[in-house]
Amino acid sequence: MHRSTLSNIVFCITLIALALSASILSTRAVTAYLPAVVPGQFAQYNVLKDSCHSSIPQICQSLGTSLNDTTYSAVQVVGVSGPAVTLELISIFKNGTGSHEAAIVNVATGTSNVTVFSQGVNDYFLLAGSLQAPDQIWNTPSARTITATSNEMVLGEMRTVNFLNFSVSGSQYGTTYSGPAGFAFDQSSGLLIDFNIKLSTTGTSTTMLDIAIRMVDNNVWRSAYLPDFDLRADPTSVNAAANTSGNSTITLHRLYGFTATVNLSTTTSANSLSCSVSPSRLPMGGSDTSTLSCKGFPGRYSVLVRGNGGYSVHNASITVTVSTAPIPLQPASILSMPLFYGGIGVAVIVALAAFVFLRRKPGGGVVAPSAASTPAVKA
Repeated sequence: MHRSTLSNIVFCITLIALALSASILSTRAVTAYLPAVVPGQFAQYNVLKDSCHSSIPQICQSLGTSLNDTTYSAVQVVGVSGPAVTLELISIFKNGTGSHEAAIVNVATGTSNVTVFSQGVNDYFLLAGSLQAPDQIWNTPSARTITATSNEMVLGEMRTVNFLNFSVSGSQYGTTYSGPAGFAFDQSSGLLIDFNIKLSTTGTSTTMLDIAIRMVDNNVWRSAYLPDFDLRADPTSVNAAANTSGNSTITLHRLYGFTATVNLSTTTSANSLSCSVSPSRLPMGGSDTSTLSCKGFPGRYSVLVRGNGGYSVHNASITVTVSTAPIPLQPASILSMPLFYGGIGVAVIVALAAFVFLRRKPGGGVVAPSAASTPAVKA
C-alpha cells in the first residue's frame, strides 16, 4: 500500500468498515449542523497503539509501514463555507518525508471526498459544534447518535466531550469482520480527540487489528504551533562578475519540532542566469545550510530558492547582479602616507619583539600562540 496522508495512514481499513457497517437510527435531531472551527485551527495526533496479526502478511506489513513509521499527523482547517470545511491532512514520517492531502468534509451530511481503496469514507475527522447526546452526528436519517456527553480532562483542560461507541460488523470479498469502535470529539469545536478500534475477521483470511490514535496538541484551547520551518539567505544581494560565480548561504531554521527533510530548488527571473544549491536536500540532523551559486550574463536578476518540506513550502529571495568584467584592483603607492607610516609602525614593533626575544635566557619550550578564530556571524 502506498504511503499517504492521515486519511490512509490511520483510518485506511477501519473507515471502510465504518462506512459499510450498519448504521444506528436516532429519534432526536438538532436544528443546525454548522462547523465551529475557523481557518488556521489544527489538531495534531500520534499513534498510541498499533497491533496487527493476519494470515495475509501484506495487510500488517502495509499498516506497519503506514502507522509505525509516522512521527506525527495533523488535521488543519483551511476554509469554511456553510456546512462544508476544507481540511489539510498532514503526515510526517520517521524517514524525514512528509505528505499532505486536501479534504472537503460536510458536517451536516457526513460526506467527504476522502477515499480509501476506491471506497468513499464518511467524515469522522470533524463534527458540527455544540452537539450532545443523543444527537445524531450528522443531520441524516441513518446517522449514528452520540453515545454520551461528559466533562473530561483533555490536554490539561476540562473539556466537554462527545463519545461515539458502537460495534462494527459486515462482510466483504468473502471475509466477515466485527469489533468495537470508539470515537471522542471535543463538543465545542467538533474536532476528533481520539479513536480506537479492535477488529477481527474470519473467512477467507483472518486478521486482528487493535489501533488507537489520540490528539496530542492543538491551537483551539492551547497555544500550539504546527511544526514548520523558514529559509533565510545571507547575503540577500549578490554581486558577481561575468564568468565567475556569486554565492549566498541558505539557512534552514526548524520551528516547533519540525523534523522533515527539506528539498531545495531554484528559479531565476531569466534563462541567462544559471543557479544551483548544494546540497539540495537538508535532512534532520544535518547542517541545515546550503550554498547558492549563480553564474550568467551581465544583468540584474531575481532568484527564488524554494524549500519543500512535504506539506509546507517556504522561499528565500535573492537579488543577483552580474557585472560585465571584474573590477581591477588599483595598486597602492609605496609612498602613500597611511601605508608608509603603517609600514614604519610594523617594522618598529617587529624589531622590538625580536630584541626582547633575543635577550631572553634559554629556558623551556616555547608554545606558539594559536591563531585567533573569527567569530561566526549568526544569520
